[in-house]
Amino acid sequence: MKKLLVLVFVTLISTSVFSTNENPNKKEIRAKIVTLLGSPNFTIDNEVKTIVEFTLNNKGEIVILNVNCEKTQICDYIKRKLNYKKVYNSLNQSSSGVYRIPLTIKNK
Repeated sequence: MKKLLVLVFVTLISTSVFSTNENPNKKEIRAKIVTLLGSPNFTIDNEVKTIVEFTLNNKGEIVILNVNCEKTQICDYIKRKLNYKKVYNSLNQSSSGVYRIPLTIKNK
């Protein structure tokens, strides 16, 4: 009985090791997006809040679906800086989904 319990325990541990998630989590993606955006080269009167909707393709690249903001200059800036930029080496097809990240852009 003791050997059976040890065998079950070892099996559970080994399957959890092999089932680790190799896909990035939301915090990693957000940190990469902030790095990619950098500082805008234009002035902003007030801070602008926006929501960026995107998905990740199987190459690990950001594909922008929608940028919800009022100023077209800021929308274009976000799309230009993020669209098809690599944030991860590769992804499983099962990890695809729509991500929504709120962003605040302001002058430094």
